[in-house]
Amino acid sequence: MRDILFFPLAAALAGAFVFMALDPYGERLPSGPVSGGGRNAEDISISGAELNRFIVGEGGGVTIDIGKAADDGQVILRIDREATATYDDPRQGPHLVLAEDVEFAMESRPIEVVIEARSAGEFPASRFEANYFSKTEGESGWEGFDLTPEFQPYTLTFFTPKRGGDMGYDFVGIRPVTPDKHREMEVRSVRIRTTGPKGTPPNGPARNGIMP
Repeated sequence: MRDILFFPLAAALAGAFVFMALDPYGERLPSGPVSGGGRNAEDISISGAELNRFIVGEGGGVTIDIGKAADDGQVILRIDREATATYDDPRQGPHLVLAEDVEFAMESRPIEVVIEARSAGEFPASRFEANYFSKTEGESGWEGFDLTPEFQPYTLTFFTPKRGGDMGYDFVGIRPVTPDKHREMEVRSVRIRTTGPKGTPPNGPARNGIMP
């Protein structure tokens, strides 16, 4: 084949392979912070493919996996935490990042974080903890819940602090309680919603983030 034909055809073929590898028409999984995105930012649900927005964190000793439940085929988040994975900041473990529009919608008011979860795996967790983190001096703290083998809704309530001019991200952390070895759990959905108007947070110290 003459060079005048070979090189243009080779370039076209290489371009076709690159195009197919990039798969511009393929499905893109959700990632990044949770935002309203045309939804009501005061009542946000994360389920199905949206669970891909969970971040494993940088603390180590924890793994997360998105898959389908063996019993009903629904998309779930699996969390496996080793006993050596100890941390206080929820950003060090599995967590969701809430974008500025959701953070603004939630600030300085009572909210609920409703988590559908269950124990699962070879070493199923009997308890898990959740934490709504707004800033270092404004977090719910780790609140514990008893898990069952069936999915159940668990509700964390919290009165979020004022942000003032310091806008940024809020975070929701979830982790199985791991007394030894490692423990596993599954999460089917997370719903974050406001339950009252904006106002001044209640006076006095918070009791582990639970509304007085």
